[in-house]
Parts: sequence; structure tokens; C-alpha cells
Amino acid sequence: MVLLQYEDWKEHWQKLFEKLEKESYDKLTPDERIWYNVRGVIDSISDGGIISFYYNSGADTMEDTVEDLYKINASQVVDQLETVNSLFPNGKTPQNIDERNEIINSWNDGEHDHIFELFETLDNQFYNGLSEDLELKLETVVKRIIQN
Repeated sequence: MVLLQYEDWKEHWQKLFEKLEKESYDKLTPDERIWYNVRGVIDSISDGGIISFYYNSGADTMEDTVEDLYKINASQVVDQLETVNSLFPNGKTPQNIDERNEIINSWNDGEHDHIFELFETLDNQFYNGLSEDLELKLETVVKRIIQN
């Protein structure tokens, strides 16, 4: 399968963000939500590693993102997110970005080097196959949106 070209979905992606701004996240269709959440995972990890998904707003919708990843049979990526989620108190990622970042910043105390080694391992797994697989799975969803 050939991935959609940027030009093929750019206009629809812009419409999705306009909808988010005018209406709200809750007004997204199930496919739009999958596209938004999974694209957030892909872009965050590709741009700065798995930790950037947590540092940025992607983890604000963690429960939905995990649900959406399961919907497209991306359980290996769910496993990665759940591995990182387990590092937070009570194994639950705070929805509030400031709370998340405070916890993440506390890992820079020299006693948590193993966490950063874990992130490197997860990043390598993502870059070495999971990313492409996720793109292919997401493409099916994007095609449904574009065709409607």
C-alpha cells in the first residue's frame, strides 16, 4: 500500500483543525478523533521521541488515544504508551500538561537514568517499524474521511 501524499489529505487536515477550533474535540466523528489522536502520537514521537508526546498536549487525551489505537489494531504502540504511563504515580498519566511536565522534570534527578534508557529503547522500536505500520493503519481511516 502506498501512503497518501501530503497534498491528498492536507485540506482535510486543515478542516479538522477548523472544526476543533469552532466546535470542540467532543464534536469529532469517530474517524476524525482517530486521525487527530493517532497523528498526534506519530508526529510527537517522530519529532522528539515518545517523551515529547507526554511533554506536549498529546497525552491530554490519553484514554481516547489508547482506545483509538486499539480500534486500528495498533496494540504494540498501546503497549509503549502503557509502559510510559506506568511511570507516573498510580500508573495514570495526568491529563493536565503542567502536572505531567512537573513529574517528567522530576526524573532528571540522576536517579532515574533507567527511564531515559527506556525511552531510547521505545523510540528505537517506534522508528524501526512501528511508525510505518501505524501510518499504514491510519491511512485507511484517513481515506474513509476523505471519501465522505
